[in-house]
Amino acid sequence: MTSIEQYYEDYWQGPEAYHDPSTPARQRLLKVAFSTLPRGSRVLDVGCGRGEFCHFFETQGYRAFGTDISNAAVQYASKAFPDIPFHAGPVESMVQEHGDSFDAVFSSEVIEHLFDVPGYLLAINRLLKPNGLFVLTTPYHGLTKNVLIDLFGFAKHYDPFGQHIRFFDRKGLTKCLRTFGFTPFRLTGYGRPWPLWKSMFVAARKTCAAQPLKFGTQGAYV
Repeated sequence: MTSIEQYYEDYWQGPEAYHDPSTPARQRLLKVAFSTLPRGSRVLDVGCGRGEFCHFFETQGYRAFGTDISNAAVQYASKAFPDIPFHAGPVESMVQEHGDSFDAVFSSEVIEHLFDVPGYLLAINRLLKPNGLFVLTTPYHGLTKNVLIDLFGFAKHYDPFGQHIRFFDRKGLTKCLRTFGFTPFRLTGYGRPWPLWKSMFVAARKTCAAQPLKFGTQGAYV
């Protein structure tokens, strides 16, 4: 059985060929979400891939740091942007050294790939300073879009061998964030017009310290 680490090592074997047409839209939304963030603030990109968003943050006057589970992606990013520090490994492995040290965390199209969503959100909460900014994106699943998916593309969209193992609507994502100490203040979408948004773009504040969920509490936060 392929480990999650090996899966993404294989995925990032050709990082130079990667292209996401939504990058400009995400950058425009980030400028709005970060509009009150002082220049010089420390910004962490969780799931940084090739490092292009770290570079974007640097051009906006922030101090960027990137982390990704894939060594191949981090090696590529380090060569492309040698002045930016990058870390290879799960975000949880950064907490001991970097706890309460970031002014903002950005994590784009990551949460839907994770089995351990609580561990990921807990780590991000612990990496952020009090009142720190957390911005994430994830594929949107609203009622209208879900009905169309179920009618015309269920098997393809919910591919049992695909990368996406979590699926979020507004309510579910908001409750996940609140459970781990975040208060969302902006939620919009991009990629397609509403109600068929390709992805959600959510900005939230760390409003309290988070605690880990206990075993056997799956769904108890709902």
